[in-house]
Amino acid sequence: MGSTGSFGQSIPVPQKDKVVHFCFYLGFVFWWGNCLQRKSKRVLLWVWLAAVGYGILMEVCQFVFTQNRSADFWDVLANTLGASVGLLLFSPKK
Repeated sequence: MGSTGSFGQSIPVPQKDKVVHFCFYLGFVFWWGNCLQRKSKRVLLWVWLAAVGYGILMEVCQFVFTQNRSADFWDVLANTLGASVGLLLFSPKK
């Protein structure tokens, strides 16, 4: 029943890569939100935009510069949703 392969390969999670995308971008925005907590909401918006822009750029690069990878709209959506939830979960200290 168990696998001797890499960690996580034996765990059957549907769309596991989308979950990873979501969690990474949630963590990215949440972490930077905490690092820049004394800054304005405008700065936090820039953090969100940077995360989403980076996710889109990586998908475009996969499409343009590789032959064995392709751009995936669902990856962009998972990235954007993760970044959005990270921003919503962030509550600046008062």
